[in-house]
Amino acid sequence: MNKGLKIFITYAHKNSEAKDKLITHLAVMKQNGLIDVWHDNEILPGDKWRDAIFNNLADSDILLYLTCPYSLASENCNKELTAALNPNIRVIPIILEHCDWQNHQLSEFQALPEKGKPIYDISEWNPESKGWMSVVAGIRKVVNEMQSQAKPSPSVTPEEIETLAFLAFHRGNFMMMLDQIDEALKVYSRVIELSPNNAEAYNNRGCAFQMKGEYNRATADYSKAIEISPDCPIFYNNRGAAYSAKGEYDRAIEEHNKAIEINPNHATAYANRGNTYNKKEMYDHAIADCSKAIEIDSHDAFSYNNRGFAYGEKGEYNRAITDCNKAIEIDPHYSSAYNTRGVAYSGKEMYERAIADFDKCISLNPSYMTARKNRKDAFLLRRHAE
Repeated sequence: MNKGLKIFITYAHKNSEAKDKLITHLAVMKQNGLIDVWHDNEILPGDKWRDAIFNNLADSDILLYLTCPYSLASENCNKELTAALNPNIRVIPIILEHCDWQNHQLSEFQALPEKGKPIYDISEWNPESKGWMSVVAGIRKVVNEMQSQAKPSPSVTPEEIETLAFLAFHRGNFMMMLDQIDEALKVYSRVIELSPNNAEAYNNRGCAFQMKGEYNRATADYSKAIEISPDCPIFYNNRGAAYSAKGEYDRAIEEHNKAIEINPNHATAYANRGNTYNKKEMYDHAIADCSKAIEIDSHDAFSYNNRGFAYGEKGEYNRAITDCNKAIEIDPHYSSAYNTRGVAYSGKEMYERAIADFDKCISLNPSYMTARKNRKDAFLLRRHAE
């Protein structure tokens, strides 16, 4: 397994007490083998202190700079900071008290505690230990990130590499749940580095790229997943959804066909194929696919909404409203269903209800520009009808 990261503490000697408090608060991480801590009190009698400092600094992974007016003014602290300015060392300022650090070279780095609030500011951290715990939480996050990205040493066994990949994969899934897409991409890439034949990692990274709108990279990852595991319908379905988002509707339908061929009860593939048929204005096909998806999964709000959209485009507004009602019953926060129902109410010249639905859609998703346009049109139509 990865060895603990080496932490080097830079501080002014007037802050020796703060340095000792920091080391105490880092004790659990040290006991768990996550870190080793070095500072100049480790220099032994007879050692050349300058050589000892810079040799240990060169071998460190993280520099913690205890920041106060004294350290900013210290020639030694700033020499150590300068030596640490290389890609192999992570610099973290720890703000002890109010000082001019934001006009110092340290301003380039994200500081701790949270938002750079000084530990010794009692209005921010009362008791002071809360400030130190914010520091520890930040350092732990950095250590975990660096450990997950570190290349395994040659002594790591295949079983340990598999465990690292497994843990990283689930961390990526957790990042996706938190909507931290860029972090998830980094973690999935790490999984692929550790386990190059991990089809699910390629698939999940494809999903992350797709969420960012990077459809070419998404389809490339789905294709790799299919190459590794050609009998998994999910991968074809996902590649189809990416093609549909790119406007390549016929290719999308081919992918969904393949997913359904492998698994005739793949509700999501029917739902996504129905969505693509809507984009192609093939509404009867869309209704058939959405109905099949609902038959398989009666709690599929996406398919109720898409079938409602197709009914609305065919002028069957009552059926559209019924389907949207069901979608909203399943998911009251489904903004698109309010927009679809609003369009159906507009079609029935029920403009007050339409405007209310567009308002609800926009309150749930302020960036939903189609709903804003539809609301404007409904206001105009209502005015003309008066």
